[in-house]
Amino acid sequence: QCIKPNGDKIKAIVDLPTPKTLKEANEFLGKINWYRKFIPNFARIAAPLHKVTNKTKHHRHEFKWGPDQQQSFDEFKRLLTTYPLFLEYPDSSTPFVLTTDASNIGIGGILRQDTPNGTKINYFKSRMLDDTERKYDTIEQEALAIFWCISELR
Repeated sequence: QCIKPNGDKIKAIVDLPTPKTLKEANEFLGKINWYRKFIPNFARIAAPLHKVTNKTKHHRHEFKWGPDQQQSFDEFKRLLTTYPLFLEYPDSSTPFVLTTDASNIGIGGILRQDTPNGTKINYFKSRMLDDTERKYDTIEQEALAIFWCISELR
């Protein structure tokens, strides 16, 4: 048994044209955000989109869609149609493995179970680092990834 997203909703996202306005970019982010638990490194992929969508109402005229945003947009569409989008239900009789990673952009982790029938992915977690966290040493960012993932998944 597993958790799978709705195919019709995925098709609706894949059929969206490239955003031309701040509103359209925010709508895309809102729609894709539900799939973050299915997509590894979601925060890293979404970072270029957040860079242009965090404009206030008074600065929306500054919206500029560039190559980085297009690459992120295309990557999400590719992942929605090619990546195995499902999560396995946890099996309490099998040990869990949490793998984490950190970069200067974000932190994330994968909760999985290694079984005789193969690896079962239970959950993906990721988020962007704030300005203060980006100044942390690498080892501190890695420790933050572990702490945050355990806190989120407990």
